[in-house]
Amino acid sequence: MKKHGTVPQKQDTTRQALEFGAALLKQAPHLTPEEMQYWIKNQSELQATLAKALVIPDPRRELERFYLEVFGLTVDFSDLSIPEKKEGFNWLTVMLQGLTANRLFDECKKRFAVWRYTNDLNAIKSVRTTEKTYAISVRDRIEADEENKNKSANDCAKEGINGITLEERLFLEVFYHWRTGKHLDIKNATFCSGSRDSDGTVPCVRWHGDEMDVDYCRPGSADGRLRARAAVS
Repeated sequence: MKKHGTVPQKQDTTRQALEFGAALLKQAPHLTPEEMQYWIKNQSELQATLAKALVIPDPRRELERFYLEVFGLTVDFSDLSIPEKKEGFNWLTVMLQGLTANRLFDECKKRFAVWRYTNDLNAIKSVRTTEKTYAISVRDRIEADEENKNKSANDCAKEGINGITLEERLFLEVFYHWRTGKHLDIKNATFCSGSRDSDGTVPCVRWHGDEMDVDYCRPGSADGRLRARAAVS
């Protein structure tokens, strides 16, 4: 007996293959008859060329290059355990052992104007720490999660939303600026629901005017422009 869903799954795979083939042909450069005949006769070379061009790079390699170029550290994440893939969570974030909020803030300061509400960001406690290297995945968006607008840190805790920490948000700012020269949270703010200051307040990060601000809000504060970034860990 066939399991329920087997036939539709095969049909979906076939349709996807056809759509991929059509997309490949659409984006292919204009080839002369002689060039097309060359590739027809040399299909093994064509296969190798397509494999090299279409492979999706391992994001761990880009993060290794980031740590080398930004912090001067040679790292190898080949054996690092990374989160299972979840739709929409396409930004892999690797927090290196010993990386602190203050160090990340200082790196931001080297790159652009910054402001923080307290001099010692390391005093803020987070649910995940860099006692050892670890990885999370977050949504690949400039603005914090639309899904979490109008939800306070207390709401997120009740709903089991795994919000990012202050260290993770500062890492994202440095990484995104290194990669693009641009900034995150231009219109809204990420409140780092995975972190708390000693008085229970929640650190928030945004690009404000021409600088990056690290501010704070109350754990019960809720606003459409104040949002948590969920993490898969």
